[in-house]
Amino acid sequence: MKFWQKYDGWIIFLLGVLICTSFIGLYPIYILDEARNAEAAREMLETGNFIVPFFNGQIRTDKPPLHYYFMIFGYKLFGVNAFGARFFSGVFGALTIFTTYWHLKEHQNRTLALIVAMVLLSALFFVQEFHLAVPDPYLIFFITLSLFSFYSYYRTKQRSWLLVFYGAIALGVLTKGPIALVLPGLIVPIFLIFRNEFNIGTILGLRPFLGILLILLIAGPWYVLVHQHTNGEWTRGFFIDHNLSRFGSEKEGHGGLFILTPLYVILGLLPFSVFIVQGFVAAWKARKENDFILFSFVVSAITIIFFSISSTKLPNYPMPSYSFVGILIGFYIYKMFLLGKKAKSMTVSLIFLLVIGIVLPIGGWIGLTIEKQLTVQRHVSLFLLFAPASAILGFYFYHTDRLKTAFMSIACGWILLAFSLFGIIYPVLTSQSPVSMVMNTVPTDAQFVAFKRFDSAFPINLERTLPVFDNIQELQRHIQAHPETYIITNTREQKDIEALEGVFHLILRQKALFENHETRVYTK
Repeated sequence: MKFWQKYDGWIIFLLGVLICTSFIGLYPIYILDEARNAEAAREMLETGNFIVPFFNGQIRTDKPPLHYYFMIFGYKLFGVNAFGARFFSGVFGALTIFTTYWHLKEHQNRTLALIVAMVLLSALFFVQEFHLAVPDPYLIFFITLSLFSFYSYYRTKQRSWLLVFYGAIALGVLTKGPIALVLPGLIVPIFLIFRNEFNIGTILGLRPFLGILLILLIAGPWYVLVHQHTNGEWTRGFFIDHNLSRFGSEKEGHGGLFILTPLYVILGLLPFSVFIVQGFVAAWKARKENDFILFSFVVSAITIIFFSISSTKLPNYPMPSYSFVGILIGFYIYKMFLLGKKAKSMTVSLIFLLVIGIVLPIGGWIGLTIEKQLTVQRHVSLFLLFAPASAILGFYFYHTDRLKTAFMSIACGWILLAFSLFGIIYPVLTSQSPVSMVMNTVPTDAQFVAFKRFDSAFPINLERTLPVFDNIQELQRHIQAHPETYIITNTREQKDIEALEGVFHLILRQKALFENHETRVYTK
């Protein structure tokens, strides 16, 4: 017990590192966002241009650079590979969970802090985000840190917390842009309104001009430099196309109804999101006597509403609120522990969790059966049985009035499910991806070119940019001069495919996983 009390923070952090980095090097970088971010970092490292991001030699205006820098550090430590690209995403996941635990212990109590830490550590799709070489793990941490720092300043009036608040916002702006400023800028005033403290004195007490200056000093120089280096092209592409357009109009087919964002939150925090309604209700009832829970309620509600209004909707968008939604869920579970009795709503939620657990392996089996190239691998869906097994155990212990054992059974079951997903299921499935098939079929030191379109995972896995040809005549001339070259394409145009097959020899054809295009590889 004394050991836990002395080293509890370290234990939570190391447990977070273990779970958030589990098996990150066992399967290749394959999905589009990961591939483009990891490759942009690789090209920065290769060219020494740390100002302007590029993907396959073309300017990439999607995101600011901070996550690229951490990936480059990962490449320096571990090599240019999936582990190096993903490592610091996992570290920032662990930091997010540690930060949540520390502030809960500081402002509430150690028991509630531990419950919330377990809620987050067992949240499969939340943990999965920290397995990806994308900017979101960094943004999630910086927004989480900024909001907790604001609350710590609100309670203690220690100016050091104010510096952390604005510094974290600035680093968030360097990670994913203005959203790191917009969310705290909405949440803080609304919280103060709820507390009847929204007045000029309170606002000036937050030193907003100092904050603006600090944000400009930290984040401003890179934005100025990238604007100058690209004659404004990066600035226009990022702020207009990737910010205003994403909020105001559906981007890349990622739209949907208002309800989609709350559903993403429920999915992202499974298994314990089955108590999300009870969590919000319990927090609302406690809002007057517990301003920390009120603050968590405001963060959760504002973030979910904001991204529900946004025209573009993606599962990762509301994730900066997950620590705070987890606090609401944990607060409800904590109250049930204190009462030591069962509630009808908790029983219903556990039954719902059991239904979800049963659907998961069945859905996985059916999905892999439908995806013809994965039918042989469908047996891996049996590892999803950890979900219903943990739900059954949890329900049994709950029924026998062992609430804490029920909670830990569910949490540990879903952590084992995560280990199975990252350590077994993903490696098996991605072995059938086009990039894996090409890497196992064609010598990786061979010359490659692309025709019109190609799978974004090839540059990072081949560790080089690919010359892209847009017409068959230019391609023919290049192949005549370099006859050992391999041609990669995933064009959907039948006329292009016919033109290629009229001139070149098809050596490999592989459908993308769960997508409607396929990669073809040709030689002379």
